[in-house]
Amino acid sequence: MASLAVETKLPARLLSFFTRYPPELYSAKHTNITIPITKKAAKLAATIRQPSSVLGEDGAVLYQYAQPISVEDPATSTPPPANPVLTLEGGVNPSEPPPSNHFPPNPFLPRKNFTTGRWAGASISLRRQADLVKLAKKHGVEELLPPGRKSTAFKQQRLLERGLRIKGTGEGEKVKGHKWERSMGTRLEKRRQAMENMPALIREWESKGHGRGWKKYPKPGS
Repeated sequence: MASLAVETKLPARLLSFFTRYPPELYSAKHTNITIPITKKAAKLAATIRQPSSVLGEDGAVLYQYAQPISVEDPATSTPPPANPVLTLEGGVNPSEPPPSNHFPPNPFLPRKNFTTGRWAGASISLRRQADLVKLAKKHGVEELLPPGRKSTAFKQQRLLERGLRIKGTGEGEKVKGHKWERSMGTRLEKRRQAMENMPALIREWESKGHGRGWKKYPKPGS
């Protein structure tokens, strides 16, 4: 961390963040973890993710690791084992990197307490996340931040998958509109078919005495 600060001259806010959340354990660059694009997929991935407990010699839980999220296809991905437990003999050194495929909880994402079943908000708010992303992007170290909804990579991926959606403009979304607007397509199609069948209707009108005994008068409102 000291060499990183000397080489890039990071501001104190980023240095304190990287000290509390080391990039080796949290960053998207080192963990290769990405997050789902939609909220539904994110909730599903967080629900099927189970914590992994690390036990000491006396059987007490020293700390827990969260399983990484696979965003390829959360619905078809194989869920992790029910209660994976890592028992380390001779104690645990928290300064050492965690085992492969086990990482601490992401401070940028909400997490679920599997004991109580309740959700806890992200340790760092979206506003602070946006400030950190802007600051890290300015100094060229954005990839060292944990993956989050305010990151440039997440926004670009969401734009590619969902397209340009601006609320209120109708771009990429279905607008309710007025009743006459919603029924315009049906009325125009009915009018087009009536115009196409008009020659046959005229011949039938003439063949039946120009209206005598005619039963096909239009109904009011049609």
